[in-house]
Amino acid sequence: MILRTGDDRLVSIAPMVERTIAAYVADPEIQKEAGGIFIGSYRGPHIEINTCTTPMPRDVRRPTLFDRSDPGHQATALNAWKMSGGTETYVGEWHTHPVDDPIPSNLDLQTWRAVMKIFADPLIFLIAGRRSIWCCQGKCGELATLTVSGVG
Repeated sequence: MILRTGDDRLVSIAPMVERTIAAYVADPEIQKEAGGIFIGSYRGPHIEINTCTTPMPRDVRRPTLFDRSDPGHQATALNAWKMSGGTETYVGEWHTHPVDDPIPSNLDLQTWRAVMKIFADPLIFLIAGRRSIWCCQGKCGELATLTVSGVG
């Protein structure tokens, strides 16, 4: 999937990542929120999402909450960074909402703004629902909704 920002920057999401997230919006998984981080590369102004983590044992999954608490997510990102010589890194995060068409909650927005204070590079935040996704790029405390592109 290719997503586009308002200023024509592209975000590509690998098919394997799409399939992984899709598994968590199918029954019975959709009954509890799921999530993880995106690992990818910055290619000039564009972002490639190559892989993602999935819920781990110490994460909290509830019908209306996913709390990424397991240190395995950070360990996975650090390992990707080391194995790639610094080209693969944390580029954002994803989670599900048990609805057809998701929108971010106030908690989502608050969490993402806190994450953006830590990272200077743009980050991708995605929420998957049963029927659609909601996705944005965050940078410098601002969120810009992404749209599916006709490119690719």
